[in-house]
Amino acid sequence: MPPGRLLTALLMIPALGCGGDPRFVLEKKPIAEVKHHGFRRDIPDERRGNATFERAVFTPEGKYLVTFVPGFRIWDPRTGELLRTIAGTLQGSDIIAVDGAHDRLLAFRGDIAPNLPEAHLLGIWDLRDGSLVGRIPGTDEDPVIPIGFTRLGEPIVLHTRRIEIWRADGSDLQRTIRPPAGGRFCERGTLTNATYTEKSCCEQSPSRRWLAMAVRDSLDNTAPLRPWLVDVETGRIDSIAVPNHIAGHGVYSFAFSSDERRLGIGTSDGMWIARLGASDGPTEGPLMISGGRPTEESGDMKITGGLPSAGPEGDDVSQGRFIAGEHKRGQFLSPMAFSENGDRIVALGDQLQVSTFDIATGALVGRTAPPFEDWEGSLRVSANGSRAVAYHFVSDILVVIDGGTGSQRGYICPYFCNRSHNPVEVPFAVSPDGRRVATGGRLGAGLWDTDADTLIAPLMDPARRPLKSR
Repeated sequence: MPPGRLLTALLMIPALGCGGDPRFVLEKKPIAEVKHHGFRRDIPDERRGNATFERAVFTPEGKYLVTFVPGFRIWDPRTGELLRTIAGTLQGSDIIAVDGAHDRLLAFRGDIAPNLPEAHLLGIWDLRDGSLVGRIPGTDEDPVIPIGFTRLGEPIVLHTRRIEIWRADGSDLQRTIRPPAGGRFCERGTLTNATYTEKSCCEQSPSRRWLAMAVRDSLDNTAPLRPWLVDVETGRIDSIAVPNHIAGHGVYSFAFSSDERRLGIGTSDGMWIARLGASDGPTEGPLMISGGRPTEESGDMKITGGLPSAGPEGDDVSQGRFIAGEHKRGQFLSPMAFSENGDRIVALGDQLQVSTFDIATGALVGRTAPPFEDWEGSLRVSANGSRAVAYHFVSDILVVIDGGTGSQRGYICPYFCNRSHNPVEVPFAVSPDGRRVATGGRLGAGLWDTDADTLIAPLMDPARRPLKSR
């Protein structure tokens, strides 16, 4: 827990014994333009969803909403209907690797003791009926870490510090991709700073052919992480050239444009927008590369040449563009999503500062930042970059931001908001088109319209008791 949030929680300890409607602990003026103050009175108790989850994700094509509790719940994102449950689990900060196009999910079995050998086999689950269709081997000492799926529905995992691509049913290892000489792929864990996103050590491109990966020096854990581009179909990996001052600080997160010709790379002092290919796009080979060509060795693909030590000097716009962070406390920028046509990008700065930048010029288009006392929280952005949704911890409210302009559009009050109370963070996810948000939490779970702040449907789990009346 960050120090600021820990302090907030400690100050609220006297209220932890309170039941029913949470009470004031830290006096704070409510947000004037929000009509709700505490529980929403326009939603009856029977429409307060009783589902509970820690994390949630919409599949890229919008076919499913998947929540993790532990145990997975698969929902219809249009109606909020619970379709099925899967007795799976994740380890540590594993991402939810799900493929709606092929109805697949990667997860470990959650219905067996964690000390059994089978508990370390990564399962391939069918989202249509909840069945286990295959398993990928792993052990406690040599765990297998889910990444995602290829466009053919083949699982992609990290195992023995290598990328592995398996047959869709897990029956055979298709390809192995080794890290560059002298480096190792970043594994579990996020690369964000004081505020939270779902960005991690790697980012899969929209077509699912490419992986942007952070690579560590295998001998020096203090060395900065470097960005590499992995072609999961051919096994080729290429170093992405960045300016020297970025190479010296390391990378923190990634975001691909929809045409996969640009990659946003987050750093500690701003953001580098790298050009990945010429006019014919990256499918003909990345433009901004260094480090050599892939070679065959014992059936594995690897890159020769080792970790690069230098990149382009200054801000060479023929190779990319650097956008400096401007927050007074910290200058990092985490690229979240490009607009659908690729001309703008939404980025997260320190203390939940959300900015939209113009790609051609690097100019700031618009920015939304919370008041100082309410900067703790998390951010999710729709895949098409149209909506950014920021959760504010103290006011317990979701702020909806227009990704194209960077300006605030409105609020979502997820059953309870705009009143200081016991600190329990609300998990949430934004649909690919930005029109819906799924929220959980102890006070209710539901699907919400981002433009109207209206409840589309409660998320009801028949295996759980109904929530107590207010």
